[in-house]
Amino acid sequence: MKIYVVGSSKNKFLPLDNIREKFLIDQKHEGDNIDFLNPWYCELTGLYYMWKHCEDDIVGLEHYRRYFVNNKNKLLSENEIRDILKDNDVIASYYICAKNLISQFTNEEVCKKDYLFNFAYSLELNGLKDIKDFWITYLCKNILLQCNMFICKKEIINEYCELFFNIIKNIEINENNKRIVGYIGEYFLGAFLYYKQYKIKYIKRRDLCK
Repeated sequence: MKIYVVGSSKNKFLPLDNIREKFLIDQKHEGDNIDFLNPWYCELTGLYYMWKHCEDDIVGLEHYRRYFVNNKNKLLSENEIRDILKDNDVIASYYICAKNLISQFTNEEVCKKDYLFNFAYSLELNGLKDIKDFWITYLCKNILLQCNMFICKKEIINEYCELFFNIIKNIEINENNKRIVGYIGEYFLGAFLYYKQYKIKYIKRRDLCK
């Protein structure tokens, strides 16, 4: 089991246990990586590296200031995780929006809506019309799986990454749309898991101050 906790060398992390490992975005990584895309991909640079290099049976992604915890507000342990995943496919956290996912964007962020629908168009161009239609429906719902955070079996995240990173490469990035891929990933992860009908266990999340 391996959980990447994404942050930079300047960030303060909680003391990590033996299943958690820092993925530092301001350090170079060996082998296949997308470190140079971090301004647009955010924590997904860690997800990509995990997909390509991690062979553990169960994997996860957390942030330096966001962690999955138990009822005692302690880091979710390996035994607790394995116990949860006996009857569930994925551990995640969620946020209930006041209206729907699209409504989360303010007028100043309206261009982000265009990127979400461009992603839908790319799905259809790649012969994934069923997923595209589900994606559009999902954007009208009000449950967001936040922060690209998850814990699940490696084969599930392999399936997700194979799809997501193949499609997202068609989305244009530039200096004016920093973090846009991170936003799209945050929205699409939930849609993918619901589309595939994976059983999700929602777990309490501990958020620290910046």
